Amino acid sequence: MHTMTKELDFSLKQNCVFFNLRWVARAVTKFYDAEMRRHGIRPTQASILSSLQGKDSWTMAELSDWLGMERTTLVRNLRPLQRDGLVQIDGGGRGSRVELSLTAKGRAQIEKIEPAWKAAQSAAVKTLGEKRWSAILSDLETAALALEK
Repeated sequence: MHTMTKELDFSLKQNCVFFNLRWVARAVTKFYDAEMRRHGIRPTQASILSSLQGKDSWTMAELSDWLGMERTTLVRNLRPLQRDGLVQIDGGGRGSRVELSLTAKGRAQIEKIEPAWKAAQSAAVKTLGEKRWSAILSDLETAALALEK
């Protein structure tokens, strides 16, 4: 997007933190999407399924917080997963807790997409280099924690 100079001018729009992080996020999503779509699932949905696999039951609020995803975005991504029988959603309505859990079909889907995710992950890390990816991951965590305050 921009060329690195000694001093980066952060007042320039091409150096906008938001723009550049979204640009990278779209590129990564496109990269993983190419692998995952062959299995009828989007990378964001695979992340939801994998998170649900981590424990028996989640509330909508817990999962939303865990994923750092707005609840409306989470609901939009859950609909096809529920429709396809991969996720069970119980509760709802005014003031009621919504419980989410992975179904047996959802667990089978995770097993089915695991090789595609591993292939995409391996290719991404190989392309970036393990050292660089480790540094990027550390920097992203630092940025997320700093900006959440």
